[in-house]
Amino acid sequence: MLSKHMFDLFGDDGHDDRVEAQADLFNTLGYSDVRADHTSDYPDPEQRNGRVPDVTADSPFGRDPIVEIDSGTTTSKRDQRQLDDLESGIGPDERLVQIDDDDQLFGGW
Repeated sequence: MLSKHMFDLFGDDGHDDRVEAQADLFNTLGYSDVRADHTSDYPDPEQRNGRVPDVTADSPFGRDPIVEIDSGTTTSKRDQRQLDDLESGIGPDERLVQIDDDDQLFGGW
């Protein structure tokens, strides 16, 4: 039997908690079709340019947020490639939002 700790090598519980908290916040604020990666409480987001963002939602206020949550306080080269790929794959009614580990969750524009 595999230990839960083995899976910690492939994921970040703090990151996943923030992803779920961001999705929950969008629900509370009245966003629809909220989708979140790394959680079983929400359907998975659709890929953008071959990448899966952490959280997406349909905004009642205008442009739809495509949220990417980083695990650290600085952006690694790997994270920047993900952001660049997501940015080039979003639609005209969408906006990419990056949240670093020390940033507050995104509450809208």
